[in-house]
Amino acid sequence: MQNILSFRKNNRFEIDKMTINDFVFSCATDDVPAYFTYEGENMLIVQSKDGAKNKKNDFEKIEAFMSALISHESVHVVITKLVNGQISDSLDDVEIIVERHGKKFQVSLNNMLFSTDFSGIITS
Repeated sequence: MQNILSFRKNNRFEIDKMTINDFVFSCATDDVPAYFTYEGENMLIVQSKDGAKNKKNDFEKIEAFMSALISHESVHVVITKLVNGQISDSLDDVEIIVERHGKKFQVSLNNMLFSTDFSGIITS
């Protein structure tokens, strides 16, 4: 965890720990695909209902992207604490055009397949 300046209280800044600090594994109860999200300072790793029923590994090829995924969810935690959850959640709605191997793609900022580092944010 890293310390950053956060909320202004009683006319002074206080240091607050503001990143992902634990992991929660769960299973979806509806028909959504597997996904990652956050709750408080916890990163939730949600297996699909279909994957669980069929003993299928939804995250087989994700290991290379875990650092970026943790960073991305940490960005959400920080924005939620500094601003609010609605602004934080809207981060995933932002799309940019990236060029990879001579081809252009329109992708959301949370598409770690297009990441070039472990920052958790896709850049062009």
